[in-house]
Amino acid sequence: MKSILLSLIAITIFSVAFAQHPFIRIYNSEGQKFVKGRLQMTSDSGLVILKKGKESEEIKYNFIHKIRMRRSAGMTALIVGGIPAVWGMSLIKRDQNWDGLVGILLIMEGMVVGPAAGGIKAILNPKPLMILGDQQKWMQAKMKLDQKLSK
Repeated sequence: MKSILLSLIAITIFSVAFAQHPFIRIYNSEGQKFVKGRLQMTSDSGLVILKKGKESEEIKYNFIHKIRMRRSAGMTALIVGGIPAVWGMSLIKRDQNWDGLVGILLIMEGMVVGPAAGGIKAILNPKPLMILGDQQKWMQAKMKLDQKLSK
Protein backbone atom coordinates (compact mmCIF):
# COMPACT_ATOMS: atom_id res chain seq x y z
CA MET A 1 0.00 0.00 0.00
CA LYS A 2 2.85 2.35 0.86
CA SER A 3 4.50 1.80 -2.55
CA ILE A 4 1.22 2.49 -4.36
CA LEU A 5 0.76 5.74 -2.44
CA LEU A 6 4.33 6.85 -3.17
CA SER A 7 3.89 6.02 -6.86
CA LEU A 8 0.71 8.10 -7.06
CA ILE A 9 2.45 11.04 -5.41
CA ALA A 10 5.37 10.78 -7.85
CA ILE A 11 3.03 10.64 -10.86
CA THR A 12 1.17 13.72 -9.60
CA ILE A 13 4.37 15.70 -9.07
CA PHE A 14 5.69 14.68 -12.51
CA SER A 15 2.48 15.67 -14.29
CA VAL A 16 2.31 19.05 -12.54
CA ALA A 17 5.96 19.78 -13.36
CA PHE A 18 5.39 19.34 -17.10
CA ALA A 19 1.90 20.83 -17.32
CA GLN A 20 3.22 24.21 -18.45
CA HIS A 21 5.04 22.82 -21.49
CA PRO A 22 2.87 20.40 -23.47
CA PHE A 23 4.54 17.62 -25.42
CA ILE A 24 3.94 17.98 -29.16
CA ARG A 25 4.87 16.17 -32.35
CA ILE A 26 5.35 18.04 -35.61
CA TYR A 27 4.77 16.38 -38.99
CA ASN A 28 5.93 17.48 -42.44
CA SER A 29 3.91 17.45 -45.69
CA GLU A 30 4.79 13.78 -46.31
CA GLY A 31 3.19 12.84 -42.98
CA GLN A 32 6.52 12.05 -41.31
CA LYS A 33 7.20 13.16 -37.76
CA PHE A 34 10.34 15.26 -37.94
CA VAL A 35 10.40 16.99 -34.53
CA LYS A 36 9.03 16.10 -31.11
CA GLY A 37 9.51 17.75 -27.76
CA ARG A 38 8.07 20.19 -25.26
CA LEU A 39 6.58 23.41 -26.59
CA GLN A 40 8.51 26.38 -25.18
CA MET A 41 7.01 29.35 -27.01
CA THR A 42 5.26 30.49 -30.15
CA SER A 43 5.80 33.49 -32.39
CA ASP A 44 4.25 34.85 -35.57
CA SER A 45 6.86 32.98 -37.61
CA GLY A 46 6.86 29.60 -35.85
CA LEU A 47 7.50 27.86 -32.55
CA VAL A 48 10.36 26.78 -30.30
CA ILE A 49 10.60 23.17 -29.12
CA LEU A 50 12.76 21.86 -26.27
CA LYS A 51 14.05 18.48 -27.41
CA LYS A 52 15.74 15.78 -25.37
CA GLY A 53 19.02 16.91 -23.91
CA LYS A 54 17.75 20.48 -23.35
CA GLU A 55 18.37 21.42 -26.99
CA SER A 56 16.00 24.08 -28.36
CA GLU A 57 14.94 24.17 -31.97
CA GLU A 58 12.91 26.80 -33.80
CA ILE A 59 10.55 25.54 -36.50
CA LYS A 60 9.05 27.95 -39.02
CA TYR A 61 5.33 27.54 -39.69
CA ASN A 62 5.85 27.01 -43.43
CA PHE A 63 7.61 23.67 -42.69
CA ILE A 64 4.77 22.44 -40.45
CA HIS A 65 2.01 20.33 -41.96
CA LYS A 66 0.32 19.25 -38.73
CA ILE A 67 0.86 19.28 -34.96
CA ARG A 68 -0.29 16.52 -32.61
CA MET A 69 -0.48 17.33 -28.91
CA ARG A 70 -1.70 14.09 -27.35
CA ARG A 71 -0.54 10.52 -27.26
CA SER A 72 -2.40 7.89 -29.22
CA ALA A 73 -5.24 5.78 -27.86
CA GLY A 74 -3.01 2.70 -27.95
CA MET A 75 -0.42 4.34 -25.71
CA THR A 76 -3.15 5.37 -23.27
CA ALA A 77 -4.49 1.81 -23.14
CA LEU A 78 -1.00 0.44 -22.58
CA ILE A 79 -0.18 2.84 -19.74
CA VAL A 80 -3.56 2.71 -17.99
CA GLY A 81 -3.75 -1.07 -18.26
CA GLY A 82 -0.08 -1.73 -17.68
CA ILE A 83 0.34 0.07 -14.37
CA PRO A 84 -2.16 -2.06 -12.40
CA ALA A 85 -0.97 -5.20 -14.19
CA VAL A 86 2.67 -4.60 -13.20
CA TRP A 87 1.67 -3.83 -9.60
CA GLY A 88 -0.43 -6.98 -9.60
CA MET A 89 2.46 -9.11 -10.82
CA SER A 90 4.74 -7.68 -8.15
CA LEU A 91 2.16 -8.46 -5.45
CA ILE A 92 1.73 -12.03 -6.70
CA LYS A 93 5.51 -12.46 -6.54
CA ARG A 94 5.56 -11.30 -2.88
CA ASP A 95 2.90 -13.90 -2.02
CA GLN A 96 2.11 -12.63 1.48
CA ASN A 97 -1.39 -13.15 2.90
CA TRP A 98 -3.85 -11.44 0.52
CA ASP A 99 -1.23 -10.03 -1.84
CA GLY A 100 -1.74 -12.85 -4.38
CA LEU A 101 -5.49 -12.25 -4.59
CA VAL A 102 -5.07 -8.48 -4.78
CA GLY A 103 -2.44 -9.01 -7.49
CA ILE A 104 -4.80 -11.12 -9.58
CA LEU A 105 -7.53 -8.48 -9.19
CA LEU A 106 -5.12 -5.74 -10.28
CA ILE A 107 -4.11 -7.72 -13.37
CA MET A 108 -7.78 -8.26 -14.27
CA GLU A 109 -8.45 -4.57 -13.69
CA GLY A 110 -5.62 -3.65 -16.04
CA MET A 111 -7.02 -5.96 -18.71
CA VAL A 112 -10.43 -4.26 -18.50
CA VAL A 113 -9.63 -0.64 -17.68
CA GLY A 114 -6.73 -0.26 -20.13
CA PRO A 115 -8.69 -1.04 -23.33
CA ALA A 116 -11.67 0.94 -22.03
CA ALA A 117 -9.48 4.00 -21.43
CA GLY A 118 -7.94 3.57 -24.88
CA GLY A 119 -11.40 3.48 -26.45
CA ILE A 120 -12.48 6.60 -24.61
CA LYS A 121 -9.25 8.32 -25.63
CA ALA A 122 -9.84 7.40 -29.28
CA ILE A 123 -13.27 9.04 -29.15
CA LEU A 124 -12.22 12.15 -27.21
CA ASN A 125 -8.73 12.64 -28.68
CA PRO A 126 -8.51 16.13 -30.20
CA LYS A 127 -7.87 16.44 -33.89
CA PRO A 128 -4.36 17.46 -34.91
CA LEU A 129 -3.73 21.12 -35.67
CA MET A 130 -3.50 21.33 -39.45
CA ILE A 131 -1.12 24.11 -40.51
CA LEU A 132 -0.28 23.04 -44.09
CA GLY A 133 2.38 25.76 -44.22
CA ASP A 134 -0.35 28.44 -44.32
CA GLN A 135 0.06 31.63 -42.27
CA GLN A 136 -3.65 32.07 -41.46
CA LYS A 137 -3.93 28.49 -40.21
CA TRP A 138 -0.73 28.99 -38.24
CA MET A 139 -2.15 32.08 -36.50
CA GLN A 140 -5.28 30.11 -35.50
CA ALA A 141 -3.17 27.22 -34.21
CA LYS A 142 -0.85 29.68 -32.44
CA MET A 143 -3.78 30.95 -30.36
CA LYS A 144 -4.63 27.36 -29.28
CA LEU A 145 -0.99 26.62 -28.45
CA ASP A 146 -0.66 29.85 -26.45
CA GLN A 147 -3.74 28.81 -24.43
CA LYS A 148 -2.05 25.49 -23.63
CA LEU A 149 1.11 27.30 -22.52
CA SER A 150 -0.81 29.70 -20.25
CA LYS A 151 -2.56 26.92 -18.28
